[in-house]
Parts: sequence; C-alpha cells; structure tokens
Amino acid sequence: MAMMHTNLVNHYERVFAFQQYHRWSIAEIEDMLPWEFEVMTSLLENYIQKVELDRKQAALNRAAL
Repeated sequence: MAMMHTNLVNHYERVFAFQQYHRWSIAEIEDMLPWEFEVMTSLLENYIQKVELDRKQAALNRAAL
C-alpha cells in the first residue's frame, strides 16, 4: 500500500510540474500514452536541471565581479 501511495504522489507531482512549466492542462497530460509521459518527464527533469545550473552559474559570475 505504501508503494502505491508513493507512486501516486510522484504522479501528481509530475502532473503539477507539467502544468507549471509548460502550462499544459490536466486533460492534455492525461491523454499522453504512458511512454510519452515518461519521455516528457525525463525532458522536463533535464530542463529543470539546466535552468538550475544556469542560475547557479549566473550567481557565481555575479559574485566574482
């Protein structure tokens, strides 16, 4: 039961992230095939990591000035 709960929470966190970063509706997200959802999740994670890395690099550059 705990595993199902964890997976459900993860699912809703990913849906929320798609809504926030891409402004997709829940219907658009739920209409994805499972493999599409996994691919888009991976791409979103990569994008968020890149944005965070760019933000950290910009902060370091400002601090160095």
